[in-house]
Amino acid sequence: MKLLRAAALCGAVLLISTAAFAQNLSLRAPGWAQALVAADIIPTTGGRAALAGDGIEMSVRVTLAPMRGGVARVIRYDLRGEEGKVYLRRFTGHPSTGWWLWGGDAPYVATLTPAQRTEVANLARAAGGVVGSLGGDSETCSAGEQAYIELAVGGRSTSLARACVANTDAGGRLALRLSEIAGSRTEEELAVAAVNELMEADRAFAALAQSEGVPVAFAHYAASDALIVTSREIISGRDGVVQSYAGWPATARLEWAPETARVSARGDMGWTWGNSVHTAADGTRTTGRYVSVWTRDYEGNWRYAFDAPIR
Repeated sequence: MKLLRAAALCGAVLLISTAAFAQNLSLRAPGWAQALVAADIIPTTGGRAALAGDGIEMSVRVTLAPMRGGVARVIRYDLRGEEGKVYLRRFTGHPSTGWWLWGGDAPYVATLTPAQRTEVANLARAAGGVVGSLGGDSETCSAGEQAYIELAVGGRSTSLARACVANTDAGGRLALRLSEIAGSRTEEELAVAAVNELMEADRAFAALAQSEGVPVAFAHYAASDALIVTSREIISGRDGVVQSYAGWPATARLEWAPETARVSARGDMGWTWGNSVHTAADGTRTTGRYVSVWTRDYEGNWRYAFDAPIR
């Protein structure tokens, strides 16, 4: 995890629709936003060529930071054909001390519904006709958030600064709506989102075990240094997991479902527990529980670092 400070990160380039567009808008970012802008240098929809002209019809990026500290976010929206996606990077900290990237380097991705696509497109087009700042960079926003908004709509690019974002103008309405869609606006929302994401990862792990088999699932979701502890053996590392599960009987099954989860304040570690059913090759069923400890890889994906059945 990285502590982001404006002094160290000024001048980084965000890729939105063209390299020149990205550089120009990034250089316009107010001082408070520059560290967060610089953190979004990893392309969210492909390489430089893809971002420059691979069918992206509209791009919006909203950078938000609370003046009292808490959760800051960089929210990117790309519209390509009939697909609109939001890419969210989250940070915790305070404007005076800097922002910690929350979770992995890769953004959290969500796909908008058709109604949401239409709504955001209308808001972006309205905001595209507004220029400059409202409130000025020196205005104090003690109870709210500052926003820096970048848009590329219909071949035209612009940027907007809001010292105290509000639902009183086109730029503010766009920022607040994307903020609402992306979620994780407060510490409470961030905690709920983290638990939901980890529960989804555990459910996807279980679903892969049913569709592709237990060996495939346990190899795919294992961290490189994963540790599995059972009453019979201790399995160490992803290679050890692959080797151990190579002899899994073809007719045996392992089913499970998580009951709850917790995630650390930094968003890089968590645990789940749930109920399981093991069906042996001869049809014998054994119920039990399990505990899994999870960490994120560099791309932000959850991988189990420790797994143990509880009989």
